[in-house]
Amino acid sequence: MSNATTSPATANIPAQRVQPMRLLLRNGHPYPKKASAAEQENHSGNTGGVMLDITGVVHFEWLHVITVEFEDDEAFEHAQRTTGWKTWSYRVLEAQTSPADGYQHPAIIAANCAFCGFNLVPE
Repeated sequence: MSNATTSPATANIPAQRVQPMRLLLRNGHPYPKKASAAEQENHSGNTGGVMLDITGVVHFEWLHVITVEFEDDEAFEHAQRTTGWKTWSYRVLEAQTSPADGYQHPAIIAANCAFCGFNLVPE
């Protein structure tokens, strides 16, 4: 049997410390929707939407759910307070999504906003 077959979990363990990243959530609009569609569009057009900067990210994964892992307890706790996301596991949060609030993909829900875009950039 190959090593990949007997212990697949080791394939995802980094050999060295991962440099923290910033998760930039972009084009946010109020969530849940309390405004009409026209008011939502006006908000997005006038402000370019809201942006949220989440620091200390060491892993971001979007499969069936979105999970975000943080470098330390401080970054984890700050992100949890800021976003309202639920704990997935140790230093990992699960981001809420809303298919109805995105454009061609689900929006990421955080801090009472639905974010339609995101970037991961070095800190």
